[in-house]
Amino acid sequence: MKPTRTLSKGRAALAVLVPALLLVGISTQPWATGEARDVLSRTVVSVTGGGGAPGVVGLAAVAVVAMLGLMTGGRVIRAISAAALVLSSLGALALVLLLVLRPVQAVADEVARELARTTAPGTTGATTPWAWVGLLASLLLVVGAVWVAASSRRWDGLSGRYEREPAPDRGPRGQVRTTWDQLTDGEDPTLRDAPDQT
Repeated sequence: MKPTRTLSKGRAALAVLVPALLLVGISTQPWATGEARDVLSRTVVSVTGGGGAPGVVGLAAVAVVAMLGLMTGGRVIRAISAAALVLSSLGALALVLLLVLRPVQAVADEVARELARTTAPGTTGATTPWAWVGLLASLLLVVGAVWVAASSRRWDGLSGRYEREPAPDRGPRGQVRTTWDQLTDGEDPTLRDAPDQT
């Protein structure tokens, strides 16, 4: 069995950010359209992605934040971020899929909101091409999230210089010596981290 190809951090960012931003960008477009017919009226309704699949934009934003955590965090942060990334992408896919499979319900819910009623009159509904673009974007987000989560296990974390503060120098009486104290005494504190030159 061949090992899974590891994504670099740059490609991983693109694999998540592109579909997530696409999903957010098209959420203002009409994903379902239909009609509501009452005894005395007929209403044409358009349902946006954000209105018909509430939570998609928020889950896409969670995926982006989780991606940033994967790229910059230590081992524990990367594990938590990987789980959040996969779960948020799956949640976004589920919401989009629900709208695609039930456009009539999305239109009925929108009409009920507009009329301030608990139920809508008889409605018809159909998905628009934007809904299928949203479904494709959410599928790509899931694939990218799973691939990135698997690849992140083999990524290096931040340099130890950023993850852990060096122990402070202590003077003859045990007091902590600051960098300013070392400079005052004629020492160069930056030489402590420099490689030995022989």
